[in-house]
Amino acid sequence: MSNRITDHDTKEEAHGADQDLDLLSSGDFAMLGIHDFAYVRAMPHAEEESSAIVFGVFTADGTHIASFESCAVANAAIRQHDMDPRSVH
Repeated sequence: MSNRITDHDTKEEAHGADQDLDLLSSGDFAMLGIHDFAYVRAMPHAEEESSAIVFGVFTADGTHIASFESCAVANAAIRQHDMDPRSVH
């Protein structure tokens, strides 16, 4: 008796996974990962008219949730909320 999976079984499993993705609406797809990671992006300071830069923290769908004076602090805040930080440049 063998424990090997045949190519036929693998193709059926892969096809089943494709069907599951077809069931997602574009809104559902946009929400994938929204609670798993946030990204950091340098941006101009909103309250100062100088060329000051802050580091904005955004959710996976692009919602701005916080700003920090350094990238390191922004990444630490993301980790404190059990999320994985990402960088956008």
